[in-house]
Amino acid sequence: LAFTCPPRLTAVLRPTAAMLLAAAPEQGVAHLLDEQGQVVRSFKDCRPGPRGLCTARAAVVSAEASRSFTHVWAGGKEQPQYRCQAPERLGPILATSDAAHVVGGAVSGKLYLWQLSTGRLLLAWNGHFRGVTALATVATDGYLVTAGEDAILHVWSFASLLSAAASDAAPPPRALRTWTAHTLSVTDVAVAECGPHSLIASASLDQSLRVWRLADGVRRCLHRVEASAPLTAAAIDPAHRALYAGTSEGSCRRDVAERQPRCRREADERQPRGSRGATE
Repeated sequence: LAFTCPPRLTAVLRPTAAMLLAAAPEQGVAHLLDEQGQVVRSFKDCRPGPRGLCTARAAVVSAEASRSFTHVWAGGKEQPQYRCQAPERLGPILATSDAAHVVGGAVSGKLYLWQLSTGRLLLAWNGHFRGVTALATVATDGYLVTAGEDAILHVWSFASLLSAAASDAAPPPRALRTWTAHTLSVTDVAVAECGPHSLIASASLDQSLRVWRLADGVRRCLHRVEASAPLTAAAIDPAHRALYAGTSEGSCRRDVAERQPRCRREADERQPRGSRGATE
C-alpha cells in the first residue's frame, strides 16, 4: 500500500517486514523506520512525488518530483547506487515483487519499463491520453494495472510487455482489459489477489469507488460505492470482505461486501466440513 500524507510526506509499507519507508521530499531524505518508529536506515537525495516511491526487496526506488530522474538505493548505502533518466518527468512508479523490473507512468500518459539490476530502459509505450496517476500489479506480477487522468483503467499482460521489449519489430502493446466507467481522473488503484478472480478497486475524483474482476471481459464494474467528496485513496481487504476509500476532505469510508467473494467461497468448499468454522 502506498499513499501520500501532508505535509509532503510519502510512505510505503514494506511487504516483507514490519517497517515503514517514509520520505520528506522537501528535506531530500527518506528513512526506514521499525515498529517503534526508530530510524533503521536513511536514503539521501530522495525527493519523490505522490506514489513516486517504492521498494524492490532490498532496494529502494524513487521518481524525482521535479526532474526526470529515477534513483535506486541498494547495498545499505545512503547515496543512490545509480540514477536513470527518463525522457520526461515521471509520476507513479512500481517495482515487481521479484525486483526484476520497474514501471513508471509519465505526465504525458506514456509508460516506461526498466530492468532494475542495470537501469536499462526496455520499453516505452503510449498507455493513456493524459497523465498516469496509479500503478499496480496483479496475479503475482502476471498483469500490470494502470490508471490515468483520462478516467481510464488498463490491464496489461507482463508477458506481452516483455515480448514487445525483446523485439524492435514487435507491435505496440495492447491492453488486455480496458475499463471506462469513471467520468473523472482515477486517483488510486488497490488489488486483492485471488488468481483469475483477483479484485481491483479504483478510486476517482468523480466521488465513486468501483470494483472490477480481472477475469471479467465485460466493461461494467462488479460493485460501486458513491461518496460525498472526491476520492484520493483506495484499499481492499485481502479476503475480499471490505473496501476502504479516503476522500479529499480527509475522511475515510468503509464499505462491507454484501456477497461472499467467489474465491473465498471456493476455498471454503475445498475445506473439510468440520474445519470451516475454525477458519472463518
